[in-house]
Amino acid sequence: MRRYARRTGDRAPQSGEDSFLDIISNMVGIMIILVMVAGVRVGSVVEPPPAGQTKGEEAEITGTEPAAPLLLAAAGSPRGETKPIAAEKTRCVASIREFVRLREEGAQLKAEVDRLNAEMLNVKNEAVGAEAEYRDLTAEIAAAEAAIEKAGNEKSASEQDRLRRESELRRLDSETKRLRGEADRLAHARPKPKLLENMPTPLTKKVEGSEGVFALRGGKISHVPIGYFAERVRGYFRTLRNFEKGTFEDQMGPYDGYLFRFRGSLHKVRTDDGRTMMNVVFDEGEFVPSAEIGETWDEALREGSLFRQRLGLYLRPTSVITLSVYPDSFGLLREVKKFLLENEYTIAIRPMPAGKNIVISPNGTESTTY
Repeated sequence: MRRYARRTGDRAPQSGEDSFLDIISNMVGIMIILVMVAGVRVGSVVEPPPAGQTKGEEAEITGTEPAAPLLLAAAGSPRGETKPIAAEKTRCVASIREFVRLREEGAQLKAEVDRLNAEMLNVKNEAVGAEAEYRDLTAEIAAAEAAIEKAGNEKSASEQDRLRRESELRRLDSETKRLRGEADRLAHARPKPKLLENMPTPLTKKVEGSEGVFALRGGKISHVPIGYFAERVRGYFRTLRNFEKGTFEDQMGPYDGYLFRFRGSLHKVRTDDGRTMMNVVFDEGEFVPSAEIGETWDEALREGSLFRQRLGLYLRPTSVITLSVYPDSFGLLREVKKFLLENEYTIAIRPMPAGKNIVISPNGTESTTY
């Protein structure tokens, strides 16, 4: 059996418990009073000595001096009159022994009562502790039941919310399908809109200043190095020493994927002072591209591409970019034109016939700008 320590501040004992303790205490008190009355009665009776016992022995047994009436009775009375006194003495001794026994039993009963009181106090403390534990357990059970009920309510609410969301999702899905069907029907019923992009087209004028030429051929763009070969041809003319022939032909390159073939002629010129000089005239030059020349537009837009490097040679305020466009690259022309206009370049466009190379000549036509 578990023992519970008595708690401070517990409730007072019940009235039934107090009545039980009062009954036990009253019984013990009555027993003690009875024992005391019996002792008083026994103390008032003097037990006569047995036959053959002397007065000294009688005094030793009773602890008192022999009474005078007893001596008189012994001297003047007949011998047989002492029998009632002996019987009374025997009864007194038996009463004394009973008193001693009862006193011992009373002491034992008192000890048992004390033990029972202590046990009852322990039982009461255990009962108080058990009752407190019962109240705690009851409170815990009530809290657990409340938590279970709350969780059940929340689960029910969550389940209802989930069902509501699923219903709303099904409704939205149905509405989406309906709208998609309507959109498809309208898409088939109406023509698709076309995006028209407007680019500025100002009045044309002749190119003035530096000119950079780019060829759009086979869906690729390449730089035509006219300036580079022009400088080389001038140097070539300064090194001519054979004036016997009236014409000459030669080639240079390749450079930037182009081979430059050119021809010229010699003309005698008379000066004002009567001297004759030879004048070298550039007649025509043709740019012959290699088989793998040019970059796609995606390659040309990358940082460090040949297109960006060559485009950087021409200043925007004073330069014109001429685009020589072949029939297979008009789609590329739109992208290149848009890029150059966004970067504020002046543009000139020359349509080129298929299979013909770019040719320059002093007798050719000049480019016109946008």
